[in-house]
Amino acid sequence: MSSSKLRPSASRSDDLPADALYEILLRIPAKELCRLRTVSPSWRALTFDPLFITAHKSRHHTAPPLLAIAYCDDSGTNGVAISDIFGNVLKRIPSTGYEIVLVNESSGDPVGQISSKGDSIRVVRARLDLICFNWIFYSRDLWVLNPATGSTITLPTDFSEELVHELQVEGIKEWHCKVESCAFGQVSSTREYKALRVSTIGDRKVCEIITFNEMNHGRWRRKQDPPSHICTGREIRCVVVNGVVYFLMDFYSTYFETGVITIESGSVASFNLETEEWGVLHGPQQVQRFVQENEDYSYSKLEIELSLAELNGCLVMVHNIHNISMDLWFLTDFEKCIWVKKYSMPSHVARPCMYPFLMLDDGRIFFSAEGYLQGILGSGEPGDGFLRSYDPRNDTFLDSLELGDSKSIGIYTGSLLSL
Repeated sequence: MSSSKLRPSASRSDDLPADALYEILLRIPAKELCRLRTVSPSWRALTFDPLFITAHKSRHHTAPPLLAIAYCDDSGTNGVAISDIFGNVLKRIPSTGYEIVLVNESSGDPVGQISSKGDSIRVVRARLDLICFNWIFYSRDLWVLNPATGSTITLPTDFSEELVHELQVEGIKEWHCKVESCAFGQVSSTREYKALRVSTIGDRKVCEIITFNEMNHGRWRRKQDPPSHICTGREIRCVVVNGVVYFLMDFYSTYFETGVITIESGSVASFNLETEEWGVLHGPQQVQRFVQENEDYSYSKLEIELSLAELNGCLVMVHNIHNISMDLWFLTDFEKCIWVKKYSMPSHVARPCMYPFLMLDDGRIFFSAEGYLQGILGSGEPGDGFLRSYDPRNDTFLDSLELGDSKSIGIYTGSLLSL
């Protein structure tokens, strides 16, 4: 009898119409879907299809983002690891490093060489589907990594032709021009990738920009000098929000030099990657008022307790009054320069060297905690750090993920399915 014949299992993909299978797989979270790729070659082919990956990403846009973290393994190899927020490493991409031959300027003969052995990389803080990093000691060496393919682009290490000519006219050797800060972003309208490089020559800063893609590595172009006294040190980082790079301005240095405050406390310099022009924003009035009402509160201390962050696509000014409170001011209107204080967190969150890094849709905020704080708490080695998560719904503050260098971490917006 026909009823006695075994029917093929309904779980086989061949028994499902293609459009039904497509819809079912779209509903499955990426982590589980990666495991299901072993079910059949057709499932594997479908879930690696770029169109499917794009559709799946749009369907699961509320999933926690992935992290891009610099690492150095036991063999001394440096690279970038893609991890979830709990520290589960999903992919490691090693770097090929660098070797530079030193040449005598007069004779042209080689006199030595330096290499990436003993150096380490630092991920430029960004929120993109590409990862940008540079080497700490040889900071002019800037790389852009595509985690999906593992391919890297090495951006030109030389300075722009305009800057080289400028240095020659002024009689300044190129090695006197030191790269202080790098930013990496994408132009909103054209989707072009650009990198910004700010270097220091003596007591002034110069600015260069580069536009590139996988086929054209571009060249550095000299741009207008940034506003005076922007903060470009390794401790106070710039942030990129919607194609605009933001830097805190060092208002205290003008007071130290002249005895007069010529830059308002909390002012922010902006560089638009599309127009390639600089501008200045005023900070929250309450931050300025705080300085005026606290005569014993030194300007230098306030400078240390101000930082910038990108949270949920907004520029955020962080006013961290150590061991008292931490206020997060969101820039809600760029044109009118309107800041809104959306969070004021308690004293146990307002610790030294705590910087907001990531905000999830459920309200949890992740902070990068740097080596100074870890030394206070008695854990880790100098220079190490970790991520801590704060949940304002129940006022819990927990260690989340140990890091080799908490300054070297970015957010990877690509899909887990593409790795």
